[in-house]
Amino acid sequence: MDDRDLMGIHADTCFTYNARGRMLRTNEPRDQERRPAPRLFLGRTTAGHVVRTGAVTPGALARRLEAIIDRHPPAGDLHAPLAALTAVREALTAHAPITAEGDGPAYRFPEPLARPHGSVHLTDANRALARETYPWLYDEIDDWQPCVAVVRDGAAVSVCFSSRMGAVAAAAGVETLPAFRGYGYAVAVTAAWGAAVREVGRIPLYSTDWENSASRSVARRVGLIMFGSVATWA
Repeated sequence: MDDRDLMGIHADTCFTYNARGRMLRTNEPRDQERRPAPRLFLGRTTAGHVVRTGAVTPGALARRLEAIIDRHPPAGDLHAPLAALTAVREALTAHAPITAEGDGPAYRFPEPLARPHGSVHLTDANRALARETYPWLYDEIDDWQPCVAVVRDGAAVSVCFSSRMGAVAAAAGVETLPAFRGYGYAVAVTAAWGAAVREVGRIPLYSTDWENSASRSVARRVGLIMFGSVATWA
């Protein structure tokens, strides 16, 4: 598949959809974690754009947004601002004020991907490792699989879990306790999680915000490959 195909899989993994293919909610494993989807999702790749609109977006506005984006060919530099940004914002604002915007890179994992030493697969059998440090994982461990941790003194101190799970792919969520940052633990659990996701037959994906330098550093150190840039507007 090319990068545009992969971006479509990323969008399918991140959101739930109605029968018309319009975004409904974010796709966390547990229903109570899900939030309303944005009005517009735009995934840019050098192979083409992926556009998804929310169920709350009127049909006429959805068609207008798609037409605006179609007028701008795929950019060679995915770090560059969206050429149609002003026109997109104006169209959305004419419908309702923009309440939130997101923008950041999307990554795929390299081939091959070795599972690093020193990480532990968290399951129901050893979930006590997360009882004190990640109590929500202790309570919901089966919902966030695969889930990988670095353990120190009998407790999970850094975890990478499946924050969104689709039919084809899973998206990474990473958390490290403040006192244990800077030791490379996030890099270790992210790489191990990617390998674990591949072992269950899904595509591991990773995305973040441009402003999140720590998260982008993890991606760089794992050797992740940027395949696109994602922007959303609520």
